[in-house]
Amino acid sequence: MAEMLYFTYGSNLLRSQMQARCPGARVHSVVRLEGYELCFPMISFTRSGMGVASIRPNEDAYVEGVVYAMTEDDFRRLDHYESEGTKYRREEITIPELGEVWTYLSRLDAGHHYPPSEEYLNAVIQGAIEHGLSDEYIAILHAFWDKAEE
Repeated sequence: MAEMLYFTYGSNLLRSQMQARCPGARVHSVVRLEGYELCFPMISFTRSGMGVASIRPNEDAYVEGVVYAMTEDDFRRLDHYESEGTKYRREEITIPELGEVWTYLSRLDAGHHYPPSEEYLNAVIQGAIEHGLSDEYIAILHAFWDKAEE
């Protein structure tokens, strides 16, 4: 079964979560994706009605994350967890050094920002630390504590 690449930037950065969801996934690389920003454009009722992450184009920003090598079975499982087609849509994006990789984008993104729950943002930050994302980027993640709904 051929491996496919998946870029994650949210709570799937957390190693324990990815291991539980996609046992065949393995870390391929840590990357910085230019031209996108991290956002919280969608409310999740399974996360106390708080915001959950996505990325959106922004030429003045970047997102750091992890690329996993995964099997088709891993993607089937992840499609289920991410409510692919309902809450998120799986799309290919280009990471220059890797080519086309899959990621999940919010189906609802009208430019709003809904603050994430403490538990959710802590998972994103912990995952970023586990993978050695830059101190500068981790500071950006911490700054979401201070953002109010826009």
